[in-house]
Amino acid sequence: MVRRLALPPMLRALAFWAVLAPWAATPAHAQAPRSEVPIIEQVLSNGAHRYAIPVQVGETRLLASLDTGSTGLRILPGVLKRTDARPSDDPETYGYASGSRYEGVATEAVLTIGALKGTSTIHLIRTIGCYAYLPRCPASRTTLEKYGIASDGLPNEGFKAIVGIDMASGKVGNPLRALGVRRWIVELPRPGEGTGRLILNPADEEAQGFAVSPLAAPYAHERGGGLHDAVPGCLTHRETHDRACGVVLLDTGSFFISVLNARLDAPWPDGSTADLDLFDAQGQVATHIPFVLGDRVLATRFNARRETHAYGVVILAGVAPYFRYSVLYDSRRATIGLKPRPPFAAPGQAARASDGG
Repeated sequence: MVRRLALPPMLRALAFWAVLAPWAATPAHAQAPRSEVPIIEQVLSNGAHRYAIPVQVGETRLLASLDTGSTGLRILPGVLKRTDARPSDDPETYGYASGSRYEGVATEAVLTIGALKGTSTIHLIRTIGCYAYLPRCPASRTTLEKYGIASDGLPNEGFKAIVGIDMASGKVGNPLRALGVRRWIVELPRPGEGTGRLILNPADEEAQGFAVSPLAAPYAHERGGGLHDAVPGCLTHRETHDRACGVVLLDTGSFFISVLNARLDAPWPDGSTADLDLFDAQGQVATHIPFVLGDRVLATRFNARRETHAYGVVILAGVAPYFRYSVLYDSRRATIGLKPRPPFAAPGQAARASDGG
């Protein structure tokens, strides 16, 4: 789930190879030990797949939607006990590309994720709504009492919290970093496989073998921006050689491949092949990912559109790369790395090779 795209109009060019600004540096406190957290798959009544991790806020345990396209732990009302979080009147508003907007307060609470425990800033949501440009956003489709995050607006589905783990700073920042996590690996559960894992502070040997791309400027420098963790890359239609180059965002909350603001010569039909290339700091291909477009199970349905809330060409790769790669986020180096996973068999389909690069 991408945070609402809000980029300043004075940005005139993409400085693809710049690395993250100093404000995103690692917190000063000591690094925590290694820990693992299960990533749990849930399927909505409309067939959409969603992912969550268990967290504990104060004394309350809950499942929080896992979102690599946003930042911060945000919790709907009626979930926590009064003693779970400190009282606060510090206003906080946060929104997503779906158009949903959450308003409430920022406060602090004792947070436990896996074996790690500490104090983190969280967002206590008080009201939900939509941005004017998307008045029929998911938050408009049911009442607050029946609303769930990552539910597509389906009543009594989804989750009562969301944990955004991109590397952006903000008033309500990434809770992993508040717990002393410097890097983390996302191994998403693939269709038909059950449970995945989130590895916090992986050992050095676990962090080997990843093809690394730097966070791309100017998006990485946009404080709290929805494309903070974008990396430089290109998406090419194999048959026609039609190509879109810009910044690429991997996002566990999105189940399409979308291209924003590119001038494509012709439609890209279902069943055709597209190749996604992610670049390293020298501008060379670090990771090559081929997709067969139009596969709902593997999240490769494709669309291209104009988006006035994003600057330049943006490739939203969604969840599809996670099915074939382990993804390493390193906040110290401001990089994202991919490493091929073993082949798997999606339901009703033959085993697929990871075809990594």
